[in-house]
Amino acid sequence: MTGFLIKYRFAVIILFYLFQFTWFYTSSSLLALEEIGFPAWVSLIFLVTIWLSLLFDMMRRETGNKTFWLLSMLIFPWLAPAIYLFQRKKTYAPTPSFFGRRK
Repeated sequence: MTGFLIKYRFAVIILFYLFQFTWFYTSSSLLALEEIGFPAWVSLIFLVTIWLSLLFDMMRRETGNKTFWLLSMLIFPWLAPAIYLFQRKKTYAPTPSFFGRRK
C-alpha cells in the first residue's frame, strides 16, 4: 500500500485533505460515532487507513530521524503525512556504524 501512496502522492495528499475537510465540515466527533453520516464515516476510514499505513512505513523503514518522524505523526497528524510522502526518499540516511567498519 505504501508503494501506491508514494507513486500517487499528489492525488493521495489532495484526497487526504479533502476527506479531512469533509470530516471537519460535517462537525463529526469521535464521541458521537452513531450520529455521524456516511460521508463522515468514509472520510474517517480513509484518514485512519492512510495515517496508519504511513505510520507503519515509518516504523518499518530505516530512516535517519525516526524519532522525529514518529513524534511529528503524533503531534501533527494533519500535516506530517503530506510532508513525509514528499520527503520519504530523502529520509533514508543509513550511517555506517563505527563498530561495523573493517580495517
